[in-house]
Amino acid sequence: MVLIVEDYEVNETTMALMVYAHPQHQTKILDLEGDFITSESSKDLLNHACLNEGCTAEGRRTATIMATNYIQKTPLLVNQVEGIIAIPTHSPDQHTCCWIFLHHVLQVTSITPAKCKITFQNYKEIELDVSAATIREQMKKASIVQTRFCSGQRYAFWLNPKPRRRMTKRRLEE
Repeated sequence: MVLIVEDYEVNETTMALMVYAHPQHQTKILDLEGDFITSESSKDLLNHACLNEGCTAEGRRTATIMATNYIQKTPLLVNQVEGIIAIPTHSPDQHTCCWIFLHHVLQVTSITPAKCKITFQNYKEIELDVSAATIREQMKKASIVQTRFCSGQRYAFWLNPKPRRRMTKRRLEE
């Protein structure tokens, strides 16, 4: 069952934004909470999510290009703190472009040279008209973006940690 939503916000449960061919609705949203459709475009949803984090989607794209030199099909860092990165399947200017969210992808399988199947962490599957090699390359780019921009939040560690005192329970003897 697909539900119609008007005010969807991209978040950590968003798995994919897909093209939806309908006169009133433009985007199908795959989410851990269910499948939704909305009249907003994928670009609008992503830009709104980036604006909630203090920057436009174009500003995030520009920063990513400057740091990585990924000019074509640039992964979009939607939320730096949560590590939410959206991967375009095609050029974002193409009508067929879908956005896959890196942290939900479990496996990419080739169906034909120009078609692949993506299996998400919750075992939901989708088929896309793009090669598995292209999606894997996009995932590599997104991983580098994650390492470059999100590593402070994800991989914090101490070089010389102080030993912690362990609390021990002692039984009081009467």
